[in-house]
Amino acid sequence: MSFWRAMARGFSLIEMAIVLVVIGLILSGGLMAITPVLKSTKTTETNTRLDLIEKALVLYTIRNGCLPCPANGDLGAASGLAQGTTAYSSGCQTCASLTAGSGVVPWGALGLSPNDATDGWGNLISYVVTGTLTQTTTSMTRSGSTYPSGTLDINDAAVTATAITTAAAYVLISHGNDGRGARTLSGTTVAAPAATNVVQYNNTRGSCDSGGTLCYQGDPIGIAGTGEFDDVVRWRTAPLIVQQCGDNSCGNPA
Repeated sequence: MSFWRAMARGFSLIEMAIVLVVIGLILSGGLMAITPVLKSTKTTETNTRLDLIEKALVLYTIRNGCLPCPANGDLGAASGLAQGTTAYSSGCQTCASLTAGSGVVPWGALGLSPNDATDGWGNLISYVVTGTLTQTTTSMTRSGSTYPSGTLDINDAAVTATAITTAAAYVLISHGNDGRGARTLSGTTVAAPAATNVVQYNNTRGSCDSGGTLCYQGDPIGIAGTGEFDDVVRWRTAPLIVQQCGDNSCGNPA
């Protein structure tokens, strides 16, 4: 049968099946190739927003002499969690008690938008703070050669017995690509990771703020049988924040 006669009679079911399989392979290969690119883009976007939040925290420290309390991620943006409620207003205060892991970046107090407080995957960025550094207008003020001190503990996600710091003033946590345990802008909670995935489970519970237990930081890693660790984590010590305030601020000499 000539080529033109074959074209005229159309494709057989077998030929159509082969074509569909080939198209499927091409599409699946394309998706596999683009997935790491998309993840990298969202991680970059997350780090850009974390940079902005950290700059806002320094400015807050300069203006108020303390760090802000977390906002309540369980309330959702529409409930006004970042507006001037008693528990989440600007200024120095003893932070309200929150359910485990519900503390998020208080964008209103920091002069940011809700979008600024979300990561590249659209979830609110968690915020844990040393309670003693939020309470008075001198909580984050240097006194001579004496700096304020944080108390939050962070270990290495890959080598869980290795401490990174025991003196973080605050910790910012994006819960990564899987979003496990994160709060959304509507106030809902993404399903938490398995408790056996300790490094990610602890981060979803804000554990570095409860009795010296740990939060974790590190590069993305697979965890056999329990998923992965894909959180993006930032923290600063109180002395470093004070030094970033600059001359004649936060107790620094002129």
